[in-house]
Amino acid sequence: MVFLSSLPEKYVGKQIEIDCVDIEIHRFEDHQPPIFKGPGVIQGNKAGRLSYKVYNQIQVNEEIFTYLKQIREEDDPKKTNLTLFAEGYDGLKWNGGWSIPRLNIFHAPNLLVEGEFDQLATRVEKQEGGPTTNSTELIFSDHFDLPLAGTVKVQSFHGKEIISTSYWGDHHEVVFDDSAIKFQKSPDKSRLHVTASNSDCFTPPYVENWIPEALTFITARPLYPRMIIRHFEKDALLFIRETPMSIESGMLPPFSSGPDTRDFFWKAFCAYLSKCKSVQQFEPLDMTKGFYALCLAGKGTLQGFLISLSIYIEFCVNLIFSSSEQGASEEDDYKKKVKDLVQHVGAWDRDDKIRKRAKGLLSMLYTPSLPKRMDVLVEQGIITETQKNTWKKARPYLAHGNVIDFKKEEEFWHIRNHLISMVYRLIFRIIGYKGLVLDYEGSKFAHIPYEWNEPKQS
Repeated sequence: MVFLSSLPEKYVGKQIEIDCVDIEIHRFEDHQPPIFKGPGVIQGNKAGRLSYKVYNQIQVNEEIFTYLKQIREEDDPKKTNLTLFAEGYDGLKWNGGWSIPRLNIFHAPNLLVEGEFDQLATRVEKQEGGPTTNSTELIFSDHFDLPLAGTVKVQSFHGKEIISTSYWGDHHEVVFDDSAIKFQKSPDKSRLHVTASNSDCFTPPYVENWIPEALTFITARPLYPRMIIRHFEKDALLFIRETPMSIESGMLPPFSSGPDTRDFFWKAFCAYLSKCKSVQQFEPLDMTKGFYALCLAGKGTLQGFLISLSIYIEFCVNLIFSSSEQGASEEDDYKKKVKDLVQHVGAWDRDDKIRKRAKGLLSMLYTPSLPKRMDVLVEQGIITETQKNTWKKARPYLAHGNVIDFKKEEEFWHIRNHLISMVYRLIFRIIGYKGLVLDYEGSKFAHIPYEWNEPKQS
């Protein structure tokens, strides 16, 4: 008998090893007989992908030779990628994929089959009759600080004498639309459980990506849960998934920790979550993908990080204008005028070479002027004049491959800090957040009130 509540402690935040009485490896059409079959083991580190090892009991045959030939010659996933079905000694039945295995042919007439995959799943019957139903639970094994309001009191005793008393935040609850999201640290502080009640348009599998997206932004760390549990009344679907090997980041988070900023932290978290929910897509937002790349770029060279920041700022500025009705209408009108100009030049018949070159140069006008758009954002209070001027100074320099002069390294660190502040201001505008924000004032970062005005109607 397996209790669902015991599985997070068993498989999250530590080495995973599932001894299996039988593992079957199937082709894409899983109704066919297995191509490999035998006892084996499923393993995983604290993070990263999962792996398996099967001591194949099916002797080498024509089917296996055909498959080996396809691995070398084909790139069709339906012909090369395999899925596995496994039964552990505890009775749990697992499935996972997609995988192209490695075969050790020196074990003939049988084979040792090994491979990696990114997800393992099972269905677990609820034996303990717990109250958690109609909800999604995400379990993280990474250590990252969240401003949790609920605290636990820990005392150490020597006999009846109290030696020490300490407090630490271990739980928090956020109301999000018609759903409740609960954050709970495990007693040993090795795991974070995030449980969200399912509600209208806030259900799995979408919520399994949206919450990590919002947490990635608000912590500036590339986060993803190691285990996901979809709770139903009598049973639960459980997934163990690939996670980043490291959550180190070179990007500063938008808030520093502390009780003074806790409410604003969770307000911004919910605003980002609302943006994800409004789009209703399983894939991460392009805005999240770009921010994830910033977290990774920040661990590299200052030059590379500044380039990534400046390009991401361009993306966010264009996203603000393309997502507003007025901005989209003005952009359509602008492009129509450019098209008329190109057609007008195209009618000039004096010199064919000059006409073609002129049309090529005019085609660059289809891309709206970023500095002019930034002027509008300065007027609305979304970014500052200093941030705009910093970007205008750094972007052409970086775009043309100029190498940072490290005699002026301190100047480039100032540029970095201004661009980081600019990124957060733009994202906050996109998700509709107003409140405190960590902003660079020229010498240090400080929390300041952040307000912006809606665009003026023409």
